[in-house]
Amino acid sequence: MSLSDSFSVLRPLIDEATAASLTRLLKRTGTSGRSEEFVGSVLAAASGGKRFRALMAHVGYSLSATCPLTDVSLPHVSAALELYQASALVHDDIIDKADERRGSPTPHRRLADHHRRVGWIGTPSDFGTHAAILVGDFLFSAATAAAAEQALLLNSASARSFTERFALMHAEVALGQYLDIVAEQTPLDPERHDAVSAADALVVARHKSAHYSVVHPAALGAICAANPPGDRRTLLAALERILTPWGVAFQLRDDDLGVFGDPTVTGKPVGDDLREGKRTVLLALTWAASSPSERAALTDVLGTDTASADQISSAAAIIERNGRAAHEAQIDRLVADGHSALENSGLDAAAREILRELCALLTSRRA
Repeated sequence: MSLSDSFSVLRPLIDEATAASLTRLLKRTGTSGRSEEFVGSVLAAASGGKRFRALMAHVGYSLSATCPLTDVSLPHVSAALELYQASALVHDDIIDKADERRGSPTPHRRLADHHRRVGWIGTPSDFGTHAAILVGDFLFSAATAAAAEQALLLNSASARSFTERFALMHAEVALGQYLDIVAEQTPLDPERHDAVSAADALVVARHKSAHYSVVHPAALGAICAANPPGDRRTLLAALERILTPWGVAFQLRDDDLGVFGDPTVTGKPVGDDLREGKRTVLLALTWAASSPSERAALTDVLGTDTASADQISSAAAIIERNGRAAHEAQIDRLVADGHSALENSGLDAAAREILRELCALLTSRRA
């Protein structure tokens, strides 16, 4: 069975585990009629998505236990990773002032609309932001509860490794998010070719995506496998070397889709990353290769939420012309780095084949 077919089998099981874990916590907290809109926002935020991080945990477990992927059952890990992802996205959408995700209103907009409908006093936007922060916090609590359930199933050494890795994942995302918003606040001078740093963008990509979306979930799954053959530390180190460059390539592919992707497939409006002023590797490469007048046109769009469709289209054309080929070459180099690490990893043929297929899914995707 191919990796894609295995993911298709596992996906509904991950959905079920995530919903069940969240429902248990909602029942224990004693929700009422007054919290109905809050509960609805929590449930909506945790539904949908590709469930990619939970799937990565299944891959890690399968490699550690040397068993077929579809034989892996990780309900608590799946719920922990997907509920944390939901939490992070709620907070991310607040920071980015995003009104829509996966074709539906984001929690802060949904809750602001509720405030407006019922005619409460105060400002709908303030209520929406404040309430959505709490939605994200609740989802993070649900994630940590699920992670704790998993830790209870492990021996003491594995439980310690698991909880340390989960905490590190969360901390790295917070740091990466901070570095991301710092970059967005940095003034852009069209006369300076180095005003956007590719090196800084790569640091953010490693923290916010490579480690969080790929490396840490796979490692968490590997840690959960009981009695792995050989030294698990060797496997974890190999996965780190192989998956880190592929995880960065995963984020770079996401950045490309943020400009050139089909919104009906990606679930995000076209041009949002530009309007939010994201300082991506794609933008850095484009900026360095552009003329001052082209950089000025980019500056008119970056961080400007009122940028028109025509301005977005013009900016995308500059990126296509000056940066996209170099960006694809960067992705190719990262893919090659991961393959080199894979070939020198000592992993058996079956494991290498799984990881090669995983690389293609990570870096050639269109959603």
